[in-house]
Order: sequence, then structure tokens, then C-alpha cells
Amino acid sequence: MTEHDKPYDPSEHEPIPEGEEGAPPLTRAMAVVRWAVLGGMILFAVIMILTYFGAVPWSHNSSGPVQYHCPMHPTYVSNQPGDCPICGMSLVPIDKSGREIEPGGSAASAESQETSQTHGAAKPGQYTCPMHPEMVSDTPGKCPKCGMNLEKVQEQSGSTQTGHDMANMTEPSTRTQLDASDMGSSPVPGLVPVSIEPRRLQLIDVRTGTVQRRSLDGNLKLVGFIAPDETRITNQHLRFNGWVKELGAAQTGQQVKKGEKLLSVYSQELYRAEQDYVDARQALGRGSTNSDLTDTRRSLLDAARQRLELLGVPADELTRLEAGGEPSSDIWVSSPFSGYVMEKNVFAGQYIGPDQNLFSIVDLSRVWVLVDVYERDLANVRVGQKARMTLTAYEGESFEGEVGFVYPSVSERTRTLKIRFEFSNPSMRLRPGMYAEVELRGSGEAVLAVPIDAVMDDGDRQYAFVVHDGVHFEPRLVRIGRESSDFMEILSGLSDGERVVTSANFLIDSESRLKAALVGMGSTQPNAHAGHGK
Repeated sequence: MTEHDKPYDPSEHEPIPEGEEGAPPLTRAMAVVRWAVLGGMILFAVIMILTYFGAVPWSHNSSGPVQYHCPMHPTYVSNQPGDCPICGMSLVPIDKSGREIEPGGSAASAESQETSQTHGAAKPGQYTCPMHPEMVSDTPGKCPKCGMNLEKVQEQSGSTQTGHDMANMTEPSTRTQLDASDMGSSPVPGLVPVSIEPRRLQLIDVRTGTVQRRSLDGNLKLVGFIAPDETRITNQHLRFNGWVKELGAAQTGQQVKKGEKLLSVYSQELYRAEQDYVDARQALGRGSTNSDLTDTRRSLLDAARQRLELLGVPADELTRLEAGGEPSSDIWVSSPFSGYVMEKNVFAGQYIGPDQNLFSIVDLSRVWVLVDVYERDLANVRVGQKARMTLTAYEGESFEGEVGFVYPSVSERTRTLKIRFEFSNPSMRLRPGMYAEVELRGSGEAVLAVPIDAVMDDGDRQYAFVVHDGVHFEPRLVRIGRESSDFMEILSGLSDGERVVTSANFLIDSESRLKAALVGMGSTQPNAHAGHGK
């Protein structure tokens, strides 16, 4: 019988009784690993709990930064280094109390420094912060709030000083003690003085300018166009009716000389008037022994001559008639002065009358230049003020003139005022309609002024940030006057020689407003910590 033919034996497949089977391989190793993992988890949980409550021994010896904040926006705090999402400045490390940690320094050193500082009025010999007089220390150091160097309080003679100002805020070479009245003599509501470290100033690219006396009546550049002198324009009319027989000035824009013939007119009315004059002249020439008749004839002659003069008959025509000339039905009308025919409303064969303008003739030997001036520049303009004009048509050439008239009204639409300049034009190169650039020369009177970017305007008030000692910035109200393209007159609020911020004003303004808000929040709860420590 083969192995495959062996009958099935149930006893061979019965399970081994419990407890008698052998252990799987690596059972003991797995048990050890299991207990080790459990122990590690328990240890980790204990460490985390102790760390949360600050009970671990190494938490008191750690000097590394735990958080980062923005120097310009301290309210923004991050657990990782990076850039401020508000202003883009690099975040700086701070300790748990919120103080910045200098490179190479530690929170422990800052804490040890603060322990020697108290709050209250500083006594002579003690050290205090010019920006935060409540911070008092017995030893020199830095203010934990703003980082300024603590200043030693000097003994006061005479009247008692009521507070501390931003002493040491002048240039190092001329550093003096300032009174509290100097700092905030023109306070700005909602703003307080701030101090910014040089490293931060470099990051935000702060620039300054000097308050000094200068002329704001500098050359004022204006644009306008050339126009004819209205006092040198004449309209040519006739005082009688007639027909145009011939035109001497047949083109618009034609130049004519004084006395040059403009047109020939046939007029029956003029012919009758000349005939009356000739008859009166002949009657008087016949003579009479009757004196009354002679006087009557002379009166008629004078009346006929006056009628011709009133009709506008030229003097040479009257001379011809007086010399014995015969009446003429035609008459030539001449130009009253030299100029250009700017308008022609007559043609050969046309019937004309006294109500019709035949020619407009302009004398361009002197022209006007009309420009628009904004209201703010009106104080710099005076009649008779010299000006220099340049034209696109004549590159490199200039023309001298002066202000001839300031128009009395301001345009409601453009808020500008028209100014009229007068220029001589003997060569007739200045033509009406040309685009002109006029430079108005100022009087040169010096006034106290600052760069125009230094003044901030919030609608109700104007103010500027005065720089002290290079790192301290005081907001100060100012009253402004005239302004030019680059500078603005200061009527009050600043002194000659002071330095003001001209760039990054808005960043300093934001820092000042934020600090003012924080100070205001702190002042609303003066006794919030009065019960601590009891």
C-alpha cells in the first residue's frame, strides 16, 4: 500500500492542547519594542506638560528667541523669521516679555537691566528716558520701551522742571538740554514723538531736509498762446451806401500799409453830397454886393463840407474839391494804419452799407500772450513783472516782455485766472495762435520754507516731523503759506535750521499713531495692576 493509499487517521490532525504549543519566533523582541515605545510616549507627554507650565529646568537658561515681530508694527508677531506683511520690514527676534533681542545679547541681560529700573519721578543723579520719563534707573543703560539711552537727571536751579523732554535731540556737536515746552510746543492730536533705531531708518529709507530761508518767487513757468493786441484792431466801415467796384485788398491775411487803398466804392449818395458842395462853392465864388446873401452862401458851403466829412470822405478828396474839382461817383477807401487783413467780408460788385464790417485790420507790431495761472500762484504775479518767452517755432531764441494786465475773474470750471503779457514784435515773427512758454521772473524775497514733501496734510491740519539727534521724530503743527514747485512757505511751527523728514513720512506717521493709541489704551487703566503683589 502506497503513501497515497494510506487510510485517514483522525488522531494525527487533532489540535495541540492549549499551553503546550511553542512560541513564535521574535516574540520576546517585539515585546521589548512595544514597552519601549509606550515608555517614550509617556516621557514625551510628561515633558510637554512640564514645558507648558514652565516647569522644565532648561526653560530658565534658554537665551534664544521664541518669537519675532515687526519693529514698525509691534502688534504683528510671528513664530518664524520673515518679512512684515504690512510694511515689508524684516522681523526681529523678541523675548517672552516682548523686548527685542540685540545680536549677541540675550533676554536674560535685558531682564537683569530692567530689574534696576523703577517707575516714578526721577531724582537728581538718577537716569531716565527722555521719551518715557516714568522709566527711572540708578544706573545708565537703555530704555526697555524705546531703546533710547537713559539720560542723567541734573540738579535744577530756580524753578522746578515739571517734566522731561526729548533732551539730546539736537545734533551731537551742538547737543543741549531742552525744556519740556520745546518738545510738543505745537502738538499734533493723535500723534506722539517716536524714536527709531538707525538700522530701521536705513531700511525704510528716511531722508531729511533743512528748514531755511529761500525765495519762493522763483521763475514761474507758464504756457499760453499769442493773441493780437485788442487796442490795435480796427474794423473798416463805410458811412454811406454803395457798390464795390474794385478791391485793393482782395485776400485775407494780406499785409497792408498805412494809406494803402482797400476798395473803390460807387455811391449815388456820396455823389449828391459832393455835387452840393461844388454848387455851394461856385455860388460863393460868383460874389454879391449883398452881405447877407454872401453869408448865407458861405454857411451853405460850410454845411456841405461838414456833410462830406461826416460821410467819411478822405481829406485828399476834400482838397481836390476845394481846388475846383468836379464831383465824383467813385471813392477809394484807404487803410488807417499798417497791419494785416485778419477778416474780409466784401467782394467786388457787392452792395454795402454802414452796418456791414468790410475789413478787420490788425497791427501786429505789439502782441499779447494770454496764459492761465492757478490761484495758488496768483500772489507771485504783478503788473510790470518781467517775463521771458520761448516758442517752438524758434528753438534757442527768447523774447523779453512784461505782465500787462491781470484779469479780474477766476474761471469756475478750471479755477484759473488769465494773465496778459505784452511783447514787442517789430520783425512780425510773433504770429497770433502760436503756442508760447513764458517764464515769469520772481522778486527774490526770501521766506522760511521747507521741501514740499516734508509737510503732511490730513485735511484739517498740516504738520511735519522734526528730527532730533538723528533718531527721534517729533510731530509738530505748522501753518503754511505760498508754495512753489519744490518748496512751501512756513508761517509758524518751525524754526530756521531745524531738520524735517522729507521721505518715509507715512511710515513714521503710522508708528507715531500706533504708539499714541497704545499710550491711550494704557492711560485708560492707570490702576489696572495696583493690586498685584499684595
